[in-house]
Amino acid sequence: MSLGLFDCNETKNQEVIKLLKFLTEKYVPLDGDEVIDEVFFGGDRLTDERVQGAQRAMENAETSKGKLQGFISKIEDWHRMMNFLEAICKSTFKQESSAERGTMYYFKILLNAKNVKGKVKNSFRAHKLLYYVVFDAICCSLFMQEMNVEDEDQLLPSDFQEKTDEDKISWLNEICCRIVKKYMFENKEDMFEQLRSVLDDPDHIENYFVASDNDERFHCHFCPKSFVQLNSVKLHEKLLHQHTVTSKTSRKSNPENEDQLYNHIMLIFKFVCLLKNLDTSIDMGDGARSVRSAKYELPIFNKTNKTKYAIGCVHLTTLTEETLSSEQSQRLIYNRSINIQGGKNNNLALDEYLEMLNRDSKELVKGHQTKTSIISHSKEFPHLINFANQFDIISQIKRRKGFHRLPEYKADVRKVMKEFKDIEALELKTSRKLNCKGLASNRDPFHETYHNLPTLIRRHKPSIPFSRLRNPNY
Repeated sequence: MSLGLFDCNETKNQEVIKLLKFLTEKYVPLDGDEVIDEVFFGGDRLTDERVQGAQRAMENAETSKGKLQGFISKIEDWHRMMNFLEAICKSTFKQESSAERGTMYYFKILLNAKNVKGKVKNSFRAHKLLYYVVFDAICCSLFMQEMNVEDEDQLLPSDFQEKTDEDKISWLNEICCRIVKKYMFENKEDMFEQLRSVLDDPDHIENYFVASDNDERFHCHFCPKSFVQLNSVKLHEKLLHQHTVTSKTSRKSNPENEDQLYNHIMLIFKFVCLLKNLDTSIDMGDGARSVRSAKYELPIFNKTNKTKYAIGCVHLTTLTEETLSSEQSQRLIYNRSINIQGGKNNNLALDEYLEMLNRDSKELVKGHQTKTSIISHSKEFPHLINFANQFDIISQIKRRKGFHRLPEYKADVRKVMKEFKDIEALELKTSRKLNCKGLASNRDPFHETYHNLPTLIRRHKPSIPFSRLRNPNY
């Protein structure tokens, strides 16, 4: 339910502390001044960070209540998904490629997607829908290519209608598995192969200093000295031993003979597979898959410099796998969505639902001028919802009053498929170039995503569930 608006400025640490103290008294199980059971406090990465900052400010208090340890802050899924789409757009959506057939910006113009404009966070659903249209067109084109047919009417075998439902699903799954293995994994057993080889190798240049961390001290590679802080050992080796370690990105990650258009389209295919994995896990209320998805998003966030959400992924993974108790971990994993309309696959991420409540609560307070009046009227929302539900029951309204349909979605997918066929986009052709150099990249989404990742993980890997700010030694 909506709790209404609170008089709190999140940018001021003292006001966040005051709010958490109020919420602790009201919602956290206490035994005197000690917390009996912690409550999860969700939001976007900025809210997560501010709660941790408030806990850090109070960590010298004598009791767990005084330390504000009644709350374990967490990052939610909808904001994470929106930022993941921003990271995808950063790599694949360039305005200067508008005249190049087969690129995402070209399809925006081709499909007349006028609502895809500005920042992703201001038109999230429009951007997501555009990528889903192109993704479905790629999937259909690959399916036809795998079946070796030119016409959609020839896709199904002649005896398809005679098969049982189980056989139909098995036939479809078999082909889809071949496509995923061939194009998503490229017949590899481990799509994290390069990344894992770096993280597991203590002698790799990325692990040169962090691997020297022993007993919370960093040891010099040339003499017996050791230091508390990472920067100290770096400076010591540079000045005293004239040794500097730098991590450099390969300048030529895309060889001359590669098909840049094919790489671009396959990169979109793989990116949207990962995005859709998170999206459908939210729809299905599959918290385990949603949390697991953070491991795939972490390298992408790291490569696209979305550091706050990279940190959020590190926290979420470590909390569920190491830091929290088994019971708390299960609560964090499986309480990530809400179903407000019933039926299967109609779940919303908790932070998206909160955004809806915020929007509707703010609509209620329009016209009220004083702070007291605004806060008071914002708490009316739950009563209005209850009234609306009772009205529906009294009026015997049991069915949906309308359906939201996506206009011309199938037609748009077919238009993109035709474009792919005309330019032979899904056929590998050596030395095919893109004029937009910003789109010329490797088709592996995790290619060279390891730069500074080992340090980031160790810097932000939490040992306790509270006040999880960066390790100052790193």
